[in-house]
Amino acid sequence: MITRGGDGASAYRHGQAALRRPARPIALVDTVGAGDAFTSGLLAAIVRAGADRPGALAELTETAVASLVEDAILVAALTCERAGADPPTRAEVDSARQSGATRSSG
Repeated sequence: MITRGGDGASAYRHGQAALRRPARPIALVDTVGAGDAFTSGLLAAIVRAGADRPGALAELTETAVASLVEDAILVAALTCERAGADPPTRAEVDSARQSGATRSSG
């Protein structure tokens, strides 16, 4: 994984082309905690997908990997819309995912 701030993130998998996902449009307040939020969002998505066992990530389809990365981007985006390192709750992430937008753009 490589995060690129306002340019999104890229996932690199053995023997496959990079999978790039765009950033979400937000009303930027603060980037403190964005990287940690991204990582926690990615790890939570991996666990929810059941890919937290040896070899499981390699078995995921491109669509599934894209979904993991998009969840991580969403968590980081919501964090950047707040002052300080204040990541969203699971309920806030679920709500933003269902609405298809971050708080500022939805």
